Amino acid sequence: MFDEKELTSTPIPEPAKSAISRRKLLASLGLAGVALASTGLVRGGMDRAYADPVSEFVTITTIAALQADTAPDADLIYYVKDRGLEGHFYYDALDTTSMDDMKNVLVSTSGARFKRIFEEVNENSLQAKLSEDGLYEYARVKPTPPAGQNADEAEAVIPYKGAIYCLFKGSYSLDDHSYICVIRPVGNGILEVVFRVDLGIGADARAMAIYNDNLFVFTNDKIKVFRIIDTALQPKVEYTRKFGGWMQTCKVINGRLYAPNWGMGTIDRFDLVNGVPSNETQFSIGAIGNASIASYGSIHFLITWTETNNITRLDIDEHGDVYNRGVFAIPGIYLPRYADIYNGVMTVGGYSTMSAKTVALDITSFTPVKIGEYYNMSTHIRVGDYLIGNATDQSTPEYASMYGKTVKVAISDGSVEVLSDRPLIYPVRYQSTIFGFLGSSSYPSLLQEFVCYSTKSLREGIEIPMDSQVYTHMDTIRYTKAMNYASGEVIARFKNFSPDRIGWLRVNLSYTIINNQNVPGEAVTRESVYSAFKHSTGNWEMIIPRADVVDTGDLAVTLDFVVAGPDAYVSCSGLLTNALINMSIDFYLSDNNMGSFYYV
Repeated sequence: MFDEKELTSTPIPEPAKSAISRRKLLASLGLAGVALASTGLVRGGMDRAYADPVSEFVTITTIAALQADTAPDADLIYYVKDRGLEGHFYYDALDTTSMDDMKNVLVSTSGARFKRIFEEVNENSLQAKLSEDGLYEYARVKPTPPAGQNADEAEAVIPYKGAIYCLFKGSYSLDDHSYICVIRPVGNGILEVVFRVDLGIGADARAMAIYNDNLFVFTNDKIKVFRIIDTALQPKVEYTRKFGGWMQTCKVINGRLYAPNWGMGTIDRFDLVNGVPSNETQFSIGAIGNASIASYGSIHFLITWTETNNITRLDIDEHGDVYNRGVFAIPGIYLPRYADIYNGVMTVGGYSTMSAKTVALDITSFTPVKIGEYYNMSTHIRVGDYLIGNATDQSTPEYASMYGKTVKVAISDGSVEVLSDRPLIYPVRYQSTIFGFLGSSSYPSLLQEFVCYSTKSLREGIEIPMDSQVYTHMDTIRYTKAMNYASGEVIARFKNFSPDRIGWLRVNLSYTIINNQNVPGEAVTRESVYSAFKHSTGNWEMIIPRADVVDTGDLAVTLDFVVAGPDAYVSCSGLLTNALINMSIDFYLSDNNMGSFYYV
């Protein structure tokens, strides 16, 4: 069911020798969805970004050139060729307020707004299944393993600076190569493997991390370090570890590399000096089966593959030392390896088909509190109001029939629906995009294809981290509810992890309010951008005034992001009775230890 039918293409007429205007081009295509060169050119419903140049109709340019353009032409279409941001733009002479986001809206020095053109939404997508929480397949690709090797056991996927880095162990046979593939989008809905490096037969590579253009991968008793140069991997150093054991995962926290040591029941730390591991230290925390670390700001949780006592809260001080702040035995969590954290809720599945459940834990108080229990998915990801992942629950005959498939589980009522006969494993989320692997239905971790999905109900293509920016941490929370709202009622609040941690917070607040009782049918839709700074005193200051990107409707009551001293929140400006609010908060932090939004 993840496969999405392509739009039916319609050939376009032979273009005239002279430049054709954008208006004439759109008119010739038809706003109902006629395709341009096998892709749509319709603004009415956003889908993935159109990225195939048609030289007769466009001027090939760059983002920098458009931003410096002082004489925009409304009769031309501009094709931006910047790697990772390719696509067609048009000049909107009527827009004088949209902000430059370096992606879908570009603003020139003269104030001209260039906007990306999107193709039409495919009605055969999974939007109907996931309501406002869309899940659309963008593309998939099957990496080619080393010669003579058929089995691919995926272990990790990391989106980084315009590319995706995928680690394959090979299989459980030590006769297989481990290897890393680098994948990039190369056009509209097309992914391509652009580089592969083999790690050697029997390398048994499972853990990989990226930091400051250096890629670290654990292979047996070594850490191999590669320098990332334009998506290619150049060998840099091979570090021999002092301690034994093997690692299932690793991650970089505050500039140091941490790896739960499954074989020894410890957490191993490595300082990184110019990208070279050093000062290797072990902390005796956890047990045999230490699998992964899940982080929520400055608070971390160790996930251990044991039947009980498998969640450990960690503190990491300014010297990088790790402390055990409590071990938790939570009913339903059985043989876990991974966890997902979304909006202050951590969900943990287990590697047991009979005893484990996917358990939801409220971690906003930094102490895990069980708030729900669902169908077991050993690996999964939160998408809006659903959990989507690999079905590993055989506790009932009905559940057993779904085993080894991709399912979605509703947070509201626990209902389960099969999305694909193939399992989605090791998914990761970056903004609105999910990256993962589709496994074999007979043996989930083998014969994978890499796949990525958009989670926006109005798709804008996939999002991959580009160059380092001021905002180093990004997240999204969504809210939909019909109820009565008091004037000034707080709907969402920003929770400060470290009150004295200074930094920037940018908030993109988009919402629709439909007033069903006061004045039936009255509504407002708005998207606004705010920028605030938190001082060393812990107090917030709104540095840049609110910028409205969209503001339509006749309802006077609005939502607003407010800062007052140490408090930062979204509130309702007036009284509403039986009103429906559909809201999304995209927030960007200069330091992920600053905090996170949560619903009140």
